[in-house]
Amino acid sequence: MRRAISLALALCLAACGQAEQAPVDPAAPAPSGASPEQAQPPAPAVAAMDPAKLANPCLLDTGAVGAALGFAVEKTEPEMMGTMSGCTYRGKDKSLRLNFIVHDPVYFDKATQMTRNTRPGDKRDLAGDPDKAWVQQDGAGTPILHYYRQNVEVELVPLIVGGGDAMAIEAALLKLPRVP
Repeated sequence: MRRAISLALALCLAACGQAEQAPVDPAAPAPSGASPEQAQPPAPAVAAMDPAKLANPCLLDTGAVGAALGFAVEKTEPEMMGTMSGCTYRGKDKSLRLNFIVHDPVYFDKATQMTRNTRPGDKRDLAGDPDKAWVQQDGAGTPILHYYRQNVEVELVPLIVGGGDAMAIEAALLKLPRVP
């Protein structure tokens, strides 16, 4: 149930602010009453990632996932859902969900701020992190790691039957290589 709610929330948030913007022809005249500067779309806040990098969302090595989180990965389940893709690394009583949420590069800062503001629980930045990582501590006490790569928001969501030590889980998530 918690996984379904988390996935539904992630899908809803991924869809927010993701409307395709009509392309602007730089050679076209500016609409009446608008200066050429006003007619130009805003500059991208971040570089767009090549979509081919996310063609297979199971980018983490199963051995690395198992070693970090202490379980044998029995199978991986990739999923593609519009601007969101992900992979679930399943073990017997533990799993890890890796989500990639692609945002429009122009509105990346606004979209990621909206995502962060709507996530439940306590949020804490990881000082000095090159990917602007932050940890969300949800109501169940399980930490969720978030970070950014170009115009892609990345989430690592551990699903552990019976819970677990939050500090140990966070340390394990931080040991995993950053992808893409």
